[in-house]
Amino acid sequence: MRAVNEINFRIFEFGNTPTGIFDFSYSGEKADEQSTPESMIYILITGKWGGNHDAPNLTDTIILAWIHPEHKTITLFSLPRDLYVEYPWSTRKWKINQIYETFLPLGADIAIERLKIKVSEITGKQIDFYINVDFKGFIEIVDTLWWVEVSLEENFVDYQYPDNNLWYKTFILRKGTWTLDGEVALMYARSRHSTSDFDRSLRQQEIISSLREKISTLWYFKDRKKLLNLYNIFTEYIETDMSFSDMLNLWLTIKSWDSSQTLSFNLNDSCYDGSPTCSSGGFLYVPLREYFWGASVLLPNDASSKNLSNYDVIHTYADIIYDNTDVYTNPKNIIIFNATRTPLLAGNLADILRPYGLSIDREIGTKTMSEKKFEKSILYYNGIDENDSTLQVIKKIMTIDMEKTEVPLYSPTWTHIEIVLADEDSF
Repeated sequence: MRAVNEINFRIFEFGNTPTGIFDFSYSGEKADEQSTPESMIYILITGKWGGNHDAPNLTDTIILAWIHPEHKTITLFSLPRDLYVEYPWSTRKWKINQIYETFLPLGADIAIERLKIKVSEITGKQIDFYINVDFKGFIEIVDTLWWVEVSLEENFVDYQYPDNNLWYKTFILRKGTWTLDGEVALMYARSRHSTSDFDRSLRQQEIISSLREKISTLWYFKDRKKLLNLYNIFTEYIETDMSFSDMLNLWLTIKSWDSSQTLSFNLNDSCYDGSPTCSSGGFLYVPLREYFWGASVLLPNDASSKNLSNYDVIHTYADIIYDNTDVYTNPKNIIIFNATRTPLLAGNLADILRPYGLSIDREIGTKTMSEKKFEKSILYYNGIDENDSTLQVIKKIMTIDMEKTEVPLYSPTWTHIEIVLADEDSF
């Protein structure tokens, strides 16, 4: 970001609520007239250790944020740092979190551009802006805003959090709602031994969402000194191709949105064969370490060390989470029935659909209906129309005839969608 010479600002208020900040100038230039974005934008958010850390330029946080002004939603999609990839314009293959560091000798702009290329390749989305945050800057931003709030449904414990003296300390947060300062917020976001790397990515998204909601109030920005301090932190610790005017425009768009309008997703390895806890985004697996020099890495389900670039399924998932948000904000109940004499078909289809985040009743959906005669597989839907997002998602994943009914035919009254499989080649 460009250094600021002077900031002139006015705050317009209705009652006690500020509604806008205008007349910013930097480096002698006056910011463009404020307007809010009318189209969707994608922002790559990365976080690196910086400072004296032994790996200061590893981007251990990689999130593709999508802002949709019409739907008034923010979608956050995390890629795991251990995803094994081919590096853009290079013969090198290694973890995605090292792309930025690898190309940094060519310049920060080139390094972040290579990372953007890879994230776009994986997700199928073109990135409009990037924000690369130094974790020390993250601490100072939270402290400048006084605190960030998080809510825990159960106790959070890490017995091996690094103490920066080549040893470990215990980090505990009890169940409940907490207000965290910058250092503790970073510990919560970066803890590795409390849960999994995948849970950690969702904690990072939780912090981002909480900060966004806190900044949206902006009542403390009546303090000119605090506003200048925050801007100086941005200029020192954050690399971005967004102008200050871009940031203000974005803030004016999202400032009134609440936390329910921020959706969180990640890629994970939860959907292995027979997994009882398959969750949304479970399109990855952990290959044998012997093929990767003993390192623990992640690959897409259909990939191998020699075939890394097939991201079609992830593209479909990205299309769903970005373009069909109603699937998650207003989920529809799905039950799958097996009307053949071939066992496990309903469960197999459920395992295909569940990683996309669809709401499938496992207990009922594995029942067999072989005593009934169906000429072909069919999907029955009720209480929703043919343009419903969940139906559109199912069409992207499988080919099946659909028919509307007044009520569920074979299921409890709360069921919206019934899928009946009539032959082995249904999906």
